[in-house]
Amino acid sequence: MFGTSRRPRRPTGDKLFRMLALDVRVDTSVANCVKSVLSQAGRIDLLVNNAGVATVGALEETTIDEFKNVVETNLFGTVRMIQAVLPIMREQHAGRIVNIGSVVAFLPMPYSAAYCASKHAIRGLSESVDHEVRRFGIRVIAIEPGFIRTDIVQRSSVAAPIGEYAAAQAFPVRHFRQQIEQGADPAVVARVVVEAATAAHPESRYLPDSFARLMHTVRGVLPSGCFDWVLRRYFRLD
Repeated sequence: MFGTSRRPRRPTGDKLFRMLALDVRVDTSVANCVKSVLSQAGRIDLLVNNAGVATVGALEETTIDEFKNVVETNLFGTVRMIQAVLPIMREQHAGRIVNIGSVVAFLPMPYSAAYCASKHAIRGLSESVDHEVRRFGIRVIAIEPGFIRTDIVQRSSVAAPIGEYAAAQAFPVRHFRQQIEQGADPAVVARVVVEAATAAHPESRYLPDSFARLMHTVRGVLPSGCFDWVLRRYFRLD
């Protein structure tokens, strides 16, 4: 098995994972990484796309470059990796591709529009490509967790503020950060990745934690107007 990072630590792995350099934003980095895996393992049976970044702020505050940076990593990085491994998996007539999406693929998250847009796209990408490649013995699966305890908050950029948004976004942004800090253990997602990778008949999408499952149910049950009212009260937007 292999793990990747833009700047792998030394030593380059342990007995379970060998670490390789990879920047999903760069075509040559993707090609070199896939080539390295093939030279060492001889085949690729599973790809897990987990690279992700975010930016915090209202859309009006967010520059095009900031928005592009999120989409470049979260969406186009995933596309690059899928395109790089599909020829290999087609030749094997077998393979699994697991894309880590988010609950925000179906749950609005004010002041995180770029991140939400990228995760909506991951859902559409995963479901569409899954139907394209099933006949080759390949499955593409999306996993959509809720709040997971990671360092994405510390690594998120913050848009330059516009005064009119300051008061309204203070609580949603603070709440989002707190929920991440107190989120579920990443092992919850890892276990579902293993399930998706090994199940004889995997689902197209998985909701790995209780918050994601609850929000999916609530979004499906409540009328749209009622859900909208609850969301705005929850984030104190009125």
